[in-house]
Amino acid sequence: MNTDMTRSDIRPIAPGFDTTIDGGSDQTLAFERAVDAIVDDCCLAVGQGVGLRAALDFDAVCHIRRNFRPKFLAAMRQFGNRWLEDRQTVTAVAMMLGERAVRYAGGAATISLEDIRRASADVERYCQLHAARRARGREHDTTEGATARIAGYWCTWEPKE
Repeated sequence: MNTDMTRSDIRPIAPGFDTTIDGGSDQTLAFERAVDAIVDDCCLAVGQGVGLRAALDFDAVCHIRRNFRPKFLAAMRQFGNRWLEDRQTVTAVAMMLGERAVRYAGGAATISLEDIRRASADVERYCQLHAARRARGREHDTTEGATARIAGYWCTWEPKE
């Protein structure tokens, strides 16, 4: 088991994570804190999706954080903090991630890193397809940015570095 993430890597939930601060470095710090709390919220939703059927391996939890945190942060930097508007949808998708991981675990007592990777790929593909379908259905601009904004941008927005 790879444990390259220690307890010191996990930050406490910051109060007021649903607010946006205008301004350069203050805004970046606010987004960083907000995204940490949002990823925590999504991890709880994954746990709700899994329920008592299995336990998540530590590496699987670390993968969720490493995979989705940069995407959430990039989406927030691009579109602002829309968490209050999008929370219900994003946590529902996180629960779906838990459900898919249980399926890939195939009755095992724990959900492995590979199970969560496969489930993550499914969920990201679902979000991309859903976003594209909604964009076409509403006759919106189907550019990458517009499609991502319609639905699923939380888990599919790729950081530009």
